[in-house]
Amino acid sequence: MSDKIVITGLQFHMPIGVSAAEREVGQRLRVDMEVSLDLSRAGASDVLEDTVSYAELVDTVLAVAAEMQPRLVEHLAERLAEAILARFPVEQVWLRLLKTPPPLPAAIEAAGVEIVRNA
Repeated sequence: MSDKIVITGLQFHMPIGVSAAEREVGQRLRVDMEVSLDLSRAGASDVLEDTVSYAELVDTVLAVAAEMQPRLVEHLAERLAEAILARFPVEQVWLRLLKTPPPLPAAIEAAGVEIVRNA
């Protein structure tokens, strides 16, 4: 499927990290995502019910993140993909999850993971 809904730059703060100290302070995360589905019906009808609401995608990400205190971005990314695939009629989800910036001794803009999961 080549049709996609794209969300770029969703940012939020949450408790995440390997150490308890990292989780206590929390970190800023950025999520970019693409969900693949057939958009032709919505394109023809101009009706929201014929597509997936990007507002509901954002709400799902924030709700899942609010319930967690993961150690790894890999774990959070997997839970986000599972929730999106379970809730929405999409064929595939691509997620990039970044710590911005990560807690490292070097100055880097971001570090994280990218995953692709299919329904």
